[in-house]
Amino acid sequence: MSTILEWKVKQLVDRTAISDWLPYEAWDDTNQVYRLDDGRIGVVFSSKPLLGLSEESIQKLTNLFESDLPVGTTFQFMLHASPIIEPYLDNHVILAQRGQAGERYVADARKTAEFYLHARDTQLTSNPPLRPRDFTVYVSVAFPTQETTAQGWEDERIHQAVSGIEGQLNTLGLLPERVGPLQLLSLLHVLLNPGHSWESRPPAYSDQLPIRDQAVRLDTKATLRTKMIELDGKFLKTLTVQSWPVQWHGGNNRELIGSLIRFTDQITCPFFLTLNVLKFDQAKAKGKLRKKHVIINQQASGFLLGLIPSLKFKLDHFNGVQAQLENGRQLIGSYFQVVLYGDTPRHVEEQTGALRALYRAKDINLQEDHFIGWKILMTGLPLGLPSDDKALIDGLRRMKTYHTEVPAHICPIVADWKGGGAPVVLLTSRSGQLITMDVFANQQTNYNMAIAATSGAGKSFFMNNWIKSYLGIGGQVWVIDAGFSYVKLVELLKGQYIQYGANAQRLCFNPFSKLVHWGSNAGGVDDPSDRADELATLKALHAQMASPSRPLSDVELSFIEEAIMRVLEGEGCEGCPDSVHKVLKSMTDPRARDLARVLASYAKGGMYSHLFNGANNVNFENDFVVLELDGLNEQKQLRSVILLQMQMNIQAVMYKKENRGRRKFVILDEAWDLLSQGGNTAAFFETGARRVRKSGGSMITITQGINDYYDKMRDVGRYLLENAEFVGLLKQKTESIASFRNNGRIVLSEMEYRLLSSVTKTTEYSEIFMITPFGRGICRLTVPRETQLLFTTNPDELSMIDRVRKEGPEELSIDEAIQCIIAAERAQAGADNSRLA
Repeated sequence: MSTILEWKVKQLVDRTAISDWLPYEAWDDTNQVYRLDDGRIGVVFSSKPLLGLSEESIQKLTNLFESDLPVGTTFQFMLHASPIIEPYLDNHVILAQRGQAGERYVADARKTAEFYLHARDTQLTSNPPLRPRDFTVYVSVAFPTQETTAQGWEDERIHQAVSGIEGQLNTLGLLPERVGPLQLLSLLHVLLNPGHSWESRPPAYSDQLPIRDQAVRLDTKATLRTKMIELDGKFLKTLTVQSWPVQWHGGNNRELIGSLIRFTDQITCPFFLTLNVLKFDQAKAKGKLRKKHVIINQQASGFLLGLIPSLKFKLDHFNGVQAQLENGRQLIGSYFQVVLYGDTPRHVEEQTGALRALYRAKDINLQEDHFIGWKILMTGLPLGLPSDDKALIDGLRRMKTYHTEVPAHICPIVADWKGGGAPVVLLTSRSGQLITMDVFANQQTNYNMAIAATSGAGKSFFMNNWIKSYLGIGGQVWVIDAGFSYVKLVELLKGQYIQYGANAQRLCFNPFSKLVHWGSNAGGVDDPSDRADELATLKALHAQMASPSRPLSDVELSFIEEAIMRVLEGEGCEGCPDSVHKVLKSMTDPRARDLARVLASYAKGGMYSHLFNGANNVNFENDFVVLELDGLNEQKQLRSVILLQMQMNIQAVMYKKENRGRRKFVILDEAWDLLSQGGNTAAFFETGARRVRKSGGSMITITQGINDYYDKMRDVGRYLLENAEFVGLLKQKTESIASFRNNGRIVLSEMEYRLLSSVTKTTEYSEIFMITPFGRGICRLTVPRETQLLFTTNPDELSMIDRVRKEGPEELSIDEAIQCIIAAERAQAGADNSRLA
């Protein structure tokens, strides 16, 4: 050991159990608070992090620190970047098991979990070497009682104060939940037993033992080294902020965990940040400040100011603090600490260097806590901060005096977006936060989504993963496409593939056959609004047949409605467009006869008669259906009608009783092309989107840019975008962003537009900026090589898959071909490693 002090600290740690350093004595279940070993009462809250700090949030934090609480009250705000992602992954697998979609999907869910767990132990991306993790905020407050200090409060008053603080945290935007003893033990298990697995955490809490005696595993050992702590086979570094920049705003606090823009400026190891705050006796604290202020004033007024320029800075600082006090601020003690966890001494030293460089770029000066690192670690744990100001200021020499607005600006409660809902779709943030996504968790019951991306940005890749994830939990998906983006997925998952070009002569799209609420198909308890909606879609469909390029007038629509009603009354579900044509032709008004004339193409004898007259035979026999509208690119008028009819078919299946409660999607890929015809599609989709919503379904439209919704799809596009609660933006062209920003088509903050401009795609992942009712953020889709080959649109990889499939005596399946490619790549990688060795 290098010094006597270090030797003494080591001897002290070696002679005591780790649990002896912990303050947790007992849990008061009635009042949901902790009793600490020094007699204080404490409470711990957990919450998702905020996505940023506004001026209002900073003011609320300031108010919290200035609350009427006893002298010696401590606040601790911890932001924990935890490596524990098992709860998300376990739930992901459970969802697949409950979905009962098949063993294949359960196996795929397990493979996804294994992929993320392997990435957690190695790396998810190479530059920087990020690992998936989970950020959580822990807020702990400890109160001195009447039994501990003369200024302490009685228990009942403390319990009331705890409820008040919980309310203040809610108004701040946090979602505070009381942390009970088992959850606290689980947290301490991760922090103090980093070499143990998550599965070895305490299975239960015993009220017969002190909490601290249940927090540390029997084989966990701590060894103090010269510059770090070896704890349970891992290596820890503690650092404290020595000085902050002259100007620091809480709006920058996301940068405390790494840069959102510069991908390489990240903290890639597990860590936690803690802001420690102690409530001072204001009379004493102000008295000490005045004395120091007088001394600095005297020094700065003489010749010393010329010899010691820093005196000017100190004088300005004291003058600023004094001005804040005159404006009603209070004095408070505070210090900010960081604890890093590494796999090896070298690893933790590398992380320390990266952290110091990251903070130095922000003019934040960090100091390593040599000799006192163990004590710093202990005081940084929830409720670990003692209320002894003398020990913290003069003994530990880390706590400094600030006015109450300062800790509000440096509070570490900001991290990346976590998504929302169950872990159906798994993504990560730029800092490795595991993101869960389920649009059906939206309490407003609007599950529609709009997705936009330039060509090659990864939208097909993203949608293939989205579809597979929802099918895996028992969902249903119908895709209308014109680009062959889902052929491999349909084959692999044994879905239903309906290709118009190859089956045009055998298909019939008669809309009357698929009616649910009229004729022989109708039940006796139908909601009148359902019948009205179905009639409205039928009317819009015939209007599109009659006028594919312009909306019909109210009078023309009334003729079509009258004709449809006559057909429904006379023929019900046996009706057809030819019957509507005959009714219109029989009317005396020349405007009705004009409509019959333009509908002649769809009536018997017309060029499209075989497609719409007869029994509708487009039956969806699978949970995954892809309708490929190839062969219709030169017949856009007909394509627009078939598109609307397919929507009616899908809505009919969605309404079936056996499908209620299932997650259902209708997806329009290349929507900018499919819906560019205009005409009467806006009226159809206005009703159709409402019907999809009433059946508990989601409509997803995919285009090449947000402007397509307005410029190419016009009224229908505007309606679809404005009624999409979820918007996903993959890589966009710079001029496209500038255009929809100037037109106000997507409302984002200045920082969000900057983030959107940085969205990218690499060989390892593709990014998407999600706008949802749960929040907003950049998500990364990273998948195993096997899945990447399945979803790929890369011509070279597609060619390789086709070649491997046809190499043997019998053609291989997609699955088999991909497994052969992966085996060959692994064999090649092994041979390369052998040559390097």
